[in-house]
Amino acid sequence: MAVLADHLMADATAVHVALIALGLVLGVPHGSVDHLLAADVLAVRAVTATVGYAALAAAAWTVLHWGGALPLALMIVASIVHFGLGEVETMDIPFGTSVFRRTALLLTGAGALVLPLARGGPGWDETLRTLSPSLADLFSSGTIRFVLIGIWAASALVSAHLLVVERRWLILVDLAVIGVVGSVVAPLVAFALWFGLWHGPRHIARLVARELADDRRSSTTRQAWMATIRHAVPATLGAYATLAAVVGVVVGYGSTTGAVAMAIVVLLALTAPHMIVVAAMDSAAHRRRRRVDTTPERPPRASRVSVTG
Repeated sequence: MAVLADHLMADATAVHVALIALGLVLGVPHGSVDHLLAADVLAVRAVTATVGYAALAAAAWTVLHWGGALPLALMIVASIVHFGLGEVETMDIPFGTSVFRRTALLLTGAGALVLPLARGGPGWDETLRTLSPSLADLFSSGTIRFVLIGIWAASALVSAHLLVVERRWLILVDLAVIGVVGSVVAPLVAFALWFGLWHGPRHIARLVARELADDRRSSTTRQAWMATIRHAVPATLGAYATLAAVVGVVVGYGSTTGAVAMAIVVLLALTAPHMIVVAAMDSAAHRRRRRVDTTPERPPRASRVSVTG
């Protein structure tokens, strides 16, 4: 839709804004059970985890809103790592894969953020300038853009070689789609749609799988989905209300670009504690997997029946 709008309409701004809003709205629910994950991982009460999560998000918003270019730049880098790690986790890459190749897969998987940053363009440039003029000047540099594209292209080549050797054809197609979307679709639209239609649903699927893996909670896929949805609804509604309030204030001043920029700041603020919780969840999962991989198989139990000749 974004590509067709660019080619068929004299002004595709309205379509772009609608697609950006759709992507951002659809991406919110994937982090809405973080407080419960945090309570589980840290072995604390859900109320304690919820208050701590909200406090971290509020502190992150304050720093991002008032701290200037540096916090935003650090958060962009952290987001690239977070989004890339999300792709690597869904790839189920063997633990024996080298750090170099895992990093290449991470950067390739984050192409829907890296490539739009490198390309720039209408909508993206204005939004970035609204967030931070100095950061916008930095990313408008031809050298920076060339370096970002070069890093992504080199990472994509390394990833493609690994996936061909491992015969992981579906993942290869996934990464190719990420590259095409990041290269062809309008930058801000590319990121928003990838966030809402790719990154978010995959994370939710991981949450359902986690719910299903715990026999004490859900015994069927349907029960796991219903439990995940039930837990996610309250926090999702709260995030939507916060997002609507912030964007509504900005729209009241007549600035669409400002509304998108403020929505991104809110999402970045929510992403700060979200990244910590997901990293803790992944770390715990990796430890469990390593224990399973390194635990020697028990020898078969000896029969109590003796056989004599």
